[in-house]
Amino acid sequence: MRKTSLLGALATAAVVALTTSAPAPAAKYIECQHPVVTGVEISHLRHVSRATACPVALALYRWENKDNNGAKLYKCAGKPPGRAVLELHTFDDWALSTAKSGYFEMSRGQSSFDVSGTDFPLACN
Repeated sequence: MRKTSLLGALATAAVVALTTSAPAPAAKYIECQHPVVTGVEISHLRHVSRATACPVALALYRWENKDNNGAKLYKCAGKPPGRAVLELHTFDDWALSTAKSGYFEMSRGQSSFDVSGTDFPLACN
């Protein structure tokens, strides 16, 4: 067997071994700004494009950081560390909820995505 054939066979075997025993891939996080200014990211896009999700996520970030709106968005309940309880349930016609990850989930019909980044997940220290 030629040296290049052996290397090719070894590479193929390594790829097969990795793909059959590797865990499911991690969520792909998409930065909504380049260069990064706010740190807002989106992930777990379902039936929605980046071009639709990023402007909404950035608008939520801007709104939250204006006029003390963070307190209107959620409160912390229970003993520290408490759990976040949403006060605002819709934003720009998107339903807001808290994903299992602690991030915001924004949904509308069949479309949904998670918002993460600098201010997320919700912090109740």
